[in-house]
Order: sequence, then structure tokens, then C-alpha cells
Amino acid sequence: MLRSLFPFFLLFFIAISASGQVNFVVKGLIFRTATIQRLAKVSVENKTANKLVYSDVLGNFSIDANIGDTLIFKKEGFSEQEKVISIKQNLVIYLNAAQVLAEVVVKEQSKKREQQEILDGYRSKGVFYNGNPPLLVYIFSPLTALNELIGKDANNAKRFGNYIARENAESNVDTHFNPAVIKTAVKIKDNELAEFMYLHRPKPEQVIYWNYYDDLAYVRKVYQVYLMRKK
Repeated sequence: MLRSLFPFFLLFFIAISASGQVNFVVKGLIFRTATIQRLAKVSVENKTANKLVYSDVLGNFSIDANIGDTLIFKKEGFSEQEKVISIKQNLVIYLNAAQVLAEVVVKEQSKKREQQEILDGYRSKGVFYNGNPPLLVYIFSPLTALNELIGKDANNAKRFGNYIARENAESNVDTHFNPAVIKTAVKIKDNELAEFMYLHRPKPEQVIYWNYYDDLAYVRKVYQVYLMRKK
């Protein structure tokens, strides 16, 4: 009797053991890319098992999963991200803000307004050419030209004009080469991002006529160079 039941019990325990090996809880944290900001109310969907949870106010989540399941992370205002569970592990997920480029544009407009207000302040003191008067000013308004050349306010205006020219040029680079653009173009590890951006930041004169597709093409090209260096 016992011998006849032995195969049944053996199969039963094997099934329980196998089930215990593949079913587990995936726990993790969700951050906004390139920040320490934790994201609440991110939907975490196990697409394979048809399960759904949300991250808490500290960005924590936990969800049942098996090896091979696909998790999908969604939040309004952020790019959707997928993660295939290949091993039993805890996760740290970074979501890219979909409005990154719009935020950059708004900040740039605010900064340019501030710069213009400072320049207008110099103009109220009689400095109209930031210390670099054109030739005609020497002819038709020599006192103005003299003030532009040797006046203290004119020298300050000239230095400020040179500063904002450099600052605006570098800010323009930031709109074309930033973590959101890079992560859209290539699958780069978070711990490699800072090094990659330092080594392959384009020069201001390179990006003058770039569009978004030029940005992506550049990132993909130099990322191959980056990978070759790491071999």
C-alpha cells in the first residue's frame, strides 16, 4: 500500500518545492532620474501575472513575481519603463521626467529675463554697447564711446556680457546632452552616466544647429566609443 502511494507523495513534494522556488516578492525603490527624489503613486504592474500595486509615499513597492515576469512602471509626467525579472533580487528604478525638455526651456527663459534686466541696468547708466562701441559711435557720440571704453560700469558690463555668452553657450549644450536624452538614446547603467557625460560632452559650437534626432545620433555614436574604451 505504502509503495503504491510513494510516487504520488514524491510528485506532490516536488511540485511544492518547485513552486516555492519560483514564487517570490520583488521589493524596490523608485526615484526620479539623476535625483534623490523618491516617487510616490507609481503604478507597478506585473504584466505576466496580471497584478498591480502602487509605490508608497517613500517610493517603496513590493509585488509578487516569478522569474521571467515583466514589470511595467508608470506615472503621469514620466516615461514608462519595463523591467524583466531574470533573478530573485530587489530593485532600484529610475524614471525619466517626460517634461525635462519643457522645464529646461522655462528655466532658460527665466534666466534670459534676469540677464536682460541686469543689462538694462547698465543701459540706465549710459552703457549701451557692453564696453564694445561700434566705429560710428566714436564719430557721432565720442563721449559715449569714451565712457564705454574707460568707464567702470562699462568694464563691468563687458565682463558680464562675456560671462553670459559663455553661460548661455553651455546651457545650450545642456538642452542637447542631458540624462533624459542619453537614456532615451542608449541603455546606459546609472553608475556610468556621470563618467560618460564628463568624457563625451559636446562643445557649444557643435550643438548650434542640432535638433532632437541629432542629439540621439550623437549619443549613440559616442556611446560606442565609450564602450570600446571600457574593454
